[in-house]
Amino acid sequence: MFETRATFNKDHEAIVQKFARLLERASQSMHEREKSQDGFISGVTYYEVRTSALNLLARTAGKSSIYYRELLKSRVNPSIMVGILTAAMTDFREGFMVDTKLLISAEVFADFLVQADVLLENDYKDAAAVIIRAVLEDGLRRVCSSKQIAVKERDGVHELADALVRQNVLTAVQFKEIQAKKEVGNKAAHGKFGEYTKADVTAFLEFAQRLLATLI
Repeated sequence: MFETRATFNKDHEAIVQKFARLLERASQSMHEREKSQDGFISGVTYYEVRTSALNLLARTAGKSSIYYRELLKSRVNPSIMVGILTAAMTDFREGFMVDTKLLISAEVFADFLVQADVLLENDYKDAAAVIIRAVLEDGLRRVCSSKQIAVKERDGVHELADALVRQNVLTAVQFKEIQAKKEVGNKAAHGKFGEYTKADVTAFLEFAQRLLATLI
């Protein structure tokens, strides 16, 4: 089961600025502790910043992320919080923070592809091909959304893959393979069931699993 998260629609720069504000306040607590002879810091300020930081990390990286887990288990130490927030802000700004929405999508896609596999095992190749085609299209669309690549609502697999190639998310080789494999799904969607075999659908399934595993 995946964790339920609150909707978080702030733009990229607003989130970076939020990280920066929390980092500044955490740094102030760290300096306060360094100047104090007994290591005393304001508990109110520290836990206010820590709670806000945990909330931000849960929303941007997820509660299973290393950033969230490290801050959650840390003791009252502003230096540790400064280090965690610095790493998280840098990774988020540079695009290296895991997209939780894509992780959730990966679990959903896996469930649908398992259904397609079961259908294939029971010789329902046509229904399986339609499911795989839908999963591939939705997966590519979600990757475009994650990468902030503008696409049209009516764009299909070809257009979505082309957009990802132009942004260097997909290679030219992957694009060609997508074009070849998607024809099985297209034929199934248009009722041309005699123009492909169960083996073709199996190859389509394996390709979709492999491709989405590299993207999501």
